[in-house]
Amino acid sequence: MTRGTWWTWRTAARLAASMALVSAGMAGCTKDGRPSTAPSLPASCAQLAAGPAVAPPRVNARQPAMGFDPFNTFGITFDQALIVSIVKAMARNGMRAAGYRYIILDDGWQGARNASGQITADSRRFPCGMGRLAQFVHSEGFLLGLYATPGPRSCGNRTGDAGHAATDAGTFARWGVDYIKLDWCYASYAPPVAAELARQWRAAIDATHRPMILSINAGGSPAVAPWAHSLANSWRVGGDICGSWYNQTRPPPPTARRCYHDRRYHMGIFDYLTSPVLRSAENYARPGHYLDPDMLEVGTLAEAADGQDLTKDALTFSEARTNFSMWAMWSAPLIAGNDPRTMTGTDVASHILLNRQIIAIDHDPLGIPASRVLRRGPWQVWHKPLSGGRSAIAIVNLGRRPATASFTWAQLRLAGRPASVSDLWAHRRLPAAAGLRVRLQPHATAVYLLTPG
Repeated sequence: MTRGTWWTWRTAARLAASMALVSAGMAGCTKDGRPSTAPSLPASCAQLAAGPAVAPPRVNARQPAMGFDPFNTFGITFDQALIVSIVKAMARNGMRAAGYRYIILDDGWQGARNASGQITADSRRFPCGMGRLAQFVHSEGFLLGLYATPGPRSCGNRTGDAGHAATDAGTFARWGVDYIKLDWCYASYAPPVAAELARQWRAAIDATHRPMILSINAGGSPAVAPWAHSLANSWRVGGDICGSWYNQTRPPPPTARRCYHDRRYHMGIFDYLTSPVLRSAENYARPGHYLDPDMLEVGTLAEAADGQDLTKDALTFSEARTNFSMWAMWSAPLIAGNDPRTMTGTDVASHILLNRQIIAIDHDPLGIPASRVLRRGPWQVWHKPLSGGRSAIAIVNLGRRPATASFTWAQLRLAGRPASVSDLWAHRRLPAAAGLRVRLQPHATAVYLLTPG
């Protein structure tokens, strides 16, 4: 989220509906986290007790984070019951096994500060406390992330962290938090000030001696990368993503998701593909420090004019595959924004998000983001160096019509014919001929793994 621009009447309507549900059904707990005598709910404290424990992975800052954030689908209207149900869904639908381990609670979890100045969780939404929720998340084999802001209040006018970096980092560590999403709402975006705020948070996290990922959104300008790459594990390289192919470059369709009226701060997939900011930041990325083009829109639903969810996806199948393919090519965090409870293994989101060959491209240990090596007509070609002398090639059809094209190995930045070529979406080997010939649907991307000859 950026500068509070996401807050619209559509979000307000969703928040009202969510709070009505919370008030109608959420169970309470005593201050020490034990269940109260209030009527039990699906996510009561008793139901935070997991079954046979699955050990969570260690925090690994040298890999792009993978996980889930509710904002793209639920805005700030999530609560304990929803998070518990999503954790259980991710444990059974293949997401946990594929590496989606961070459960990141975006803006909306925060309560007030107590008499000691410590931040608390919203007791209506999270009646059993954040420490108890973290224990549950860990026992299910996941890691927990929380939203924070260096400003006095969050984008959604929740409690901010200004002046409390050390206190709040310590509180997060005691709760068992593994990831901090630091958003710059109501804080200064001026590079010297923003860099100092990030330094304070980096020092506060380090002082806890608990490994925690630090992901920052200090705006998507070219001025961020020169200071952010040494302080953050990932930093935003553009505006908030929205569920649309176009948003800034051209107007989005009426069913686009979260493409708000102020288009300066929201970007579609095409906008990121053609972003000069992302390309200018490429040279700053390395293992442990990654470009962040925001969360994934794969599987998020289109919206009607009144903000209600429709039954079709916001992105076409081709656009969703491009979203996932290029985020992996850029070694970006892969943070799902759909509703994992709807994934069946045969749906579009499952087909895309669970492609382990594409995930392996994202997690290659070199951690080098792809560079664009060719722009010709409707075509973009991106080249990503991989470990072991291998490389990945992504070919994107930016056009509005199906198209066919051929590319020589020299055009693809290869010194010669590779020993093998694998199509990572078709899951098949191709003959290593004189180059690649592709036919792609509008807005589609093909990804190839090449091994040297």
